[in-house]
Amino acid sequence: MKFALIFQNDTVAFLPELFLAIAILVILLHGSFLGVVAASLYTYLTPYMVRLTSASLVLSLLLVINNPVESQTLWNAIFITDYLGTWAKSIIFLGLLFCVSVSEAYMFSARFRSYEFFVFILGIGLSLCLLISSYDLLSIYLSMEFLSLIFYVLATWKKNSYFSAEAGLKYFILGSVASIFYLFGSWLIYFTLGTTNLGSLALLTENLVTPLYLSFLGLIFIVSALLFKLGAAPYHMWIADVYEGAPTQVSLIFAVVPKAALFVVVLRLSYMSFWSFFPSFWESFFCFCGLFSLFIGCLCSLGETKIKRLLAFSSVGHVGFLCLGVVSGSLEGVQATLLYLIIYMLTAAFLWVYVLHLDLSSESSLLSFSDAVGLVRSNPFLGLGVALMIFSLAGIPPFGGFFAKLNIFISLVDSSLYLVSIFAVLTSVISAFYYMRLIKIFYFEKNKKWFFFSPLTKGAAVVLVLSGLPVIFFMLSPNFFYLLSYKVGLSLMF
Repeated sequence: MKFALIFQNDTVAFLPELFLAIAILVILLHGSFLGVVAASLYTYLTPYMVRLTSASLVLSLLLVINNPVESQTLWNAIFITDYLGTWAKSIIFLGLLFCVSVSEAYMFSARFRSYEFFVFILGIGLSLCLLISSYDLLSIYLSMEFLSLIFYVLATWKKNSYFSAEAGLKYFILGSVASIFYLFGSWLIYFTLGTTNLGSLALLTENLVTPLYLSFLGLIFIVSALLFKLGAAPYHMWIADVYEGAPTQVSLIFAVVPKAALFVVVLRLSYMSFWSFFPSFWESFFCFCGLFSLFIGCLCSLGETKIKRLLAFSSVGHVGFLCLGVVSGSLEGVQATLLYLIIYMLTAAFLWVYVLHLDLSSESSLLSFSDAVGLVRSNPFLGLGVALMIFSLAGIPPFGGFFAKLNIFISLVDSSLYLVSIFAVLTSVISAFYYMRLIKIFYFEKNKKWFFFSPLTKGAAVVLVLSGLPVIFFMLSPNFFYLLSYKVGLSLMF
């Protein structure tokens, strides 16, 4: 009885995760029983599973938003609940709802009949919620491995595709190496400081006078593993091949969903647990990763002719901007990073849904720029939306991407990192070239054959509107995003 009373508050705070775990079991059992009947009657389970999964995600989102426990550690300080976690979980569930909304038409076209895909969707939500709430290096590792195992399976979902098998195998091998790096770094931290709890590490490193070089080395391994999952350079080797080889629906999940959760972990490590390492370690490390990611992103994208690979290398460059937002070590830098994260997630969701629309209409599994030539003439309104979102990615005013990059530059200048700011501006100008090349192909290339584009589904149309309007019309009402990112930054730092 006493034990139940001690952990009663922890159970209440963990209701979203418990509900997701129960929903996974229910959908798995329900699908397995229905699957036999569906196979015998040749019926199609996907619409039913889409509705069931969407309802589970919506209820999980409501549980997260209405969580009565605001800020405290849970389960012997292994997990934590705070405003930063609530914000990140809400972003995750919205991203998963976007992915589920557009999945039905793609699964029908690609002949994916298995209901397990939606079990994996809920598994991604559960693993990311656990990752966001983790307050210990070991719980971070276990949550990250839970997520990685699901991603390895999803990357190889096309059983008859050599590209999908190659993508999954490459992701599995490199992801296993990253996990080994993370465990080795955690061991070094434990060997040096005697604990893996993030709160205890913050207290132990608060007033350090002499630098702990083994701790620096351990942190390099840990954050390198996290940046590998994000696709930052020099850990980006897998990203283009996996994005291209995996099914487009899975690439959409890879590109949109996990970045918020992984960056929450990076921010907790750098701004909470090892804040005292900022001038001596974090600034140099994130400067190197950010600038190298910008360089790789703009250089590798210049010669690409495949849409998926272009978006993959583009994401490397945008993760570089996110790393530069962390460099400043100030509240303004955190705010700029969180704002950039929101704007990039919305933009990536829009463009990947558009790529999914192209994949439904194209006969080739490897989409090139020529597959999109007829879009503007067949659907001018969607073509205009894609062009405006590409302008936003390039950082052209007055769209949301411009203000997101501007805030990153302001945080760098406020921290007197002038050379870093100049390099970031130059790479942003270079990257604008391949974005403008896309616009030129859309509007000025001539059709040499007839194109047929399948009509947008209702789910895809809703996702395009909800992700496109905040970015395109960002200038009309930016205060909501600024205040939200500022409040989340305050909850992290104080």
